[in-house]
Amino acid sequence: MAQHRLLKTAPDASKDLISELPVGVKDRILECLPTRDAARTALLSRHWNDLWLQHGRLSFDWEFLLTVQQCQDDYYGRTLVKIINNILFPRAWPVKKFTLRISYDDPQPPQSAIDRWCLFLSRNGVEELNIRLDSDEVEENSYQLPFCLLSCRTIKELIVRGPSIDLPVNGCGIFSNVTSLAFYNVEFKCSVSGIASSFSFPKLEKLAFGYCEGINKFETGQPKLEMLSVIGYMYVVDSRWLAPHLKSIKTLWLCDSSLRSMDVSVFPTAINLQVMKLYQLNFGIRKHLVIVMQLLQKCPNLCELRIIANEVEYIFGILAIIWVGRMTKKLLQGFWRIQMVALLFTS
Repeated sequence: MAQHRLLKTAPDASKDLISELPVGVKDRILECLPTRDAARTALLSRHWNDLWLQHGRLSFDWEFLLTVQQCQDDYYGRTLVKIINNILFPRAWPVKKFTLRISYDDPQPPQSAIDRWCLFLSRNGVEELNIRLDSDEVEENSYQLPFCLLSCRTIKELIVRGPSIDLPVNGCGIFSNVTSLAFYNVEFKCSVSGIASSFSFPKLEKLAFGYCEGINKFETGQPKLEMLSVIGYMYVVDSRWLAPHLKSIKTLWLCDSSLRSMDVSVFPTAINLQVMKLYQLNFGIRKHLVIVMQLLQKCPNLCELRIIANEVEYIFGILAIIWVGRMTKKLLQGFWRIQMVALLFTS
């Protein structure tokens, strides 16, 4: 009987195995690469160029901006504007996720460039948007969030840091499909002086404010809201602004500065609230502890409480931990439904 011998074929070294991968896998490869390196794949072949133009996730973060600074030869960020224009505008498919982070030390693109980028994104199916625009403290140089993003119907998650926002009196159609909103270092302004803007976000589930100004002008009604965060110095936060949100939310984040002018008597019973997080709580201020006690009494179904306490200046080391621990235990007497308490310290 003839014996058959299996012959091993040597792999073809010239064969492009990566290009034969499924489109979804190659798109994931581009997503894992920095934007600069992902853009360079367009030089490999027409196939990779088409794939790059269809890639729907762009991130212009600190790493990308560092490379721009190294080759920058223009003033006021003209090089940065040109590079982003060349990457963004030729997109063949929607840009589903977009990140732009401009800090004080980075080239400062003009407001007109920000407007063009945001208008393009709002018309091309953007769903997740993260914009950080740190400008000079001079008011004339500060950025403003383009109105086209407020009325964009495809955005589901939006994070904004830095630019001011002019709120229209009629909020119809604003953030109509957004499920998550987060604002940091944002100043809210009214288009008509003295008149607060009223909005209804039917799909909003998470809302966060950090070191913002003018949130009292941001009147909202959202039946699906589950998480509310009010962190940082907020100038004056009207308790009547906060009260309506307590009816439906399940998670509430507050900080010590939010307690300064809080009037808990106007709050309804937070029947759905299950998790509360208190940041920078100063156990040395009795008034704030009383407000926390009153707030806990408004939350009959609270299950989890997290407290990040400021270090007490006049008590050091282990003595501070013991003293604050005892105060926390005393603070929680009678709240038997709470199953988890976490106490952390900041120096």
